Amino acid sequence: MIRIKSPGRICLFGEHQDYLGYPVIAMSISKYIYLEAVRNSQSKFIINLPDVNETLEIPLNNKEVEYTSNRDYIRSGYNIFLRKGIQLNRGYNVDITGDIPINSGVASSSALVIAWLFFLNLITGNNLNLFQLAIEGYNTEVKEFKEGGGIMDHFSSVFGNIIFLEPSLPIPNIINYNLRLDGFVLGNSLEKKTTVEDLIRVKNLALTAFKELLDIMPHFNPYKTTLSDINPFLPNLNKEHQIKIIGNIINRDLTIQAKLLIDKNKQNLINKKDNKLILEFYHKLGKLLNLHHTQLKDNIQVSTKKINNMISNCLNQGAFGGKINGSGFGGTMFVLSPGKEPLIKKIIEDADGEAYLIKTSRGVTIF
Repeated sequence: MIRIKSPGRICLFGEHQDYLGYPVIAMSISKYIYLEAVRNSQSKFIINLPDVNETLEIPLNNKEVEYTSNRDYIRSGYNIFLRKGIQLNRGYNVDITGDIPINSGVASSSALVIAWLFFLNLITGNNLNLFQLAIEGYNTEVKEFKEGGGIMDHFSSVFGNIIFLEPSLPIPNIINYNLRLDGFVLGNSLEKKTTVEDLIRVKNLALTAFKELLDIMPHFNPYKTTLSDINPFLPNLNKEHQIKIIGNIINRDLTIQAKLLIDKNKQNLINKKDNKLILEFYHKLGKLLNLHHTQLKDNIQVSTKKINNMISNCLNQGAFGGKINGSGFGGTMFVLSPGKEPLIKKIIEDADGEAYLIKTSRGVTIF
């Protein structure tokens, strides 16, 4: 039997940023998609997905299969392999389950895609390295169906731990920090969200705002121009575009500040010797998370009243910081509160949410 697990993720910094070409910092978490596969005597894949009450079959005749929905990631992953000239000719019965909250901003679909591609890569001789696997994950989920997301989820699920990702295609730049952060609690608001539609709308609004800014500010550099340099030009834009630019520029800078903070403290976080410095690091990290959430709430406008209240309740009880997680408009949030995780879990549950104690996880792997 082949057993694979692929982690979900939380986005620490850079929410709604990677599709703009801005860097992100993500953490793989101890919530997973699990794939188990055994050989069968038939020339086909029989894939069972009990969490969504679905079973599908793919005949192994090395012909592309048609999609039955616009999120048909199992079939698209198979097609992606065929297009690369990789032959699939051994049948398997495959069960795919998971404990990642579905459609809640924790990258459950990307973790599924990566688990599936990792399996296909394994049984065909490991033709793809990890970097290529992450790119093909993006192609399978986003590019194939013209969705609005970026590459963060796929790289996070493949590489694990903490990643800093500059998402420029075709060759993104990734730093994989081999360290683990403590004290996180994931909260599910249980508010349903329409991930794809909302993500496309917010993405297009931001892209339009920056295009209009460039038209009136030809020397604008989206990666370097400061907010103070932009401010004199903002009155020429409508209010909605102004706040999107302000929110994205501030969050761009917060992500860089967070990276510098991690760089400065990474060795101490690995060695875990100076508890005073580690606690100081977590306090600073929490403040940056709070500043990030403020922009997502007020300017990017992707949070909800319930999620804002859940975060506020946790902060009032001593949490260091917290923010909405994922594309927003419902779904999940997380809080950083080392040493108070059980209390924070209860606070989230008292606010009619589901709460999970989470750890930093390694990337997709056989187990």
